[in-house]
Amino acid sequence: MKYLRTVLTSLAVFVVALGLLIGFMPAYLALPLMQSRLHGLRFSDVGGTLWQGHAAQVSAPDGTALGSLTWTLSRRALLGDVQLRLALHQPKFQVRGQMHRISDTQEDWRDVALQLDMSMLGMQPLLQGEPQGQLDVHIMQARLQGGWPMQVDAFGTWSQAAVRTAQGVLPLGTLLLRINGQAGVLKAVLDDDGSGPLQTAGRLSFSPLGWDLQLSLKPRGDNPPLMHWLHDLGPVAADGSVQLRYRGGLSHLNANTENP
Repeated sequence: MKYLRTVLTSLAVFVVALGLLIGFMPAYLALPLMQSRLHGLRFSDVGGTLWQGHAAQVSAPDGTALGSLTWTLSRRALLGDVQLRLALHQPKFQVRGQMHRISDTQEDWRDVALQLDMSMLGMQPLLQGEPQGQLDVHIMQARLQGGWPMQVDAFGTWSQAAVRTAQGVLPLGTLLLRINGQAGVLKAVLDDDGSGPLQTAGRLSFSPLGWDLQLSLKPRGDNPPLMHWLHDLGPVAADGSVQLRYRGGLSHLNANTENP
């Protein structure tokens, strides 16, 4: 009987110690154990715990600095119910949101807010220049399967939109974006707010099989620099508008584009 009590007491102490270890596991010890799920991401100056931690710098597998990271992980993850809140921050890019893993292949993202300094994108052949301004995107809900968005409900604003060209910076105004996705097919609508120098109407459909982008661009009023830029993009119609269409398959995004 005494022996049994000793064994039970020892097991109880072990369980309590294990619970404390898991409950307060330092993040710098936990992250190496999860390396296979981190897809090559590297973390430096890690602090806090597995459940509520932070990293001063996160780097991509190629060494690109992504910014600082904070996270909160629900302890229900011990039961296989992974619920995560995270925030990634750097001077020109910030994103925060919450994720619920439905299965090994499905994730549900909600209340995702993204801010991007458009100058980070650099030279864009589609625009014949470098985009400027700030893009703010809010994703109310997105269901991912195998990394592909099967369902999406999101909207965004490109404020102080502009393009830097060899002739200078061309203001475009404020552009509005709306994205909806069902059954793995994404549809986006791009419009301007009605007060900027460029009247904009765009439609994009996107799926694993291919993509199709249609753009209608037309200056508001007399704007020679803007007209010169539009001439570089495509032929100008009698009403002063430029109609563009780019489409292709995912395997040759850059190779199979065309204007009607």
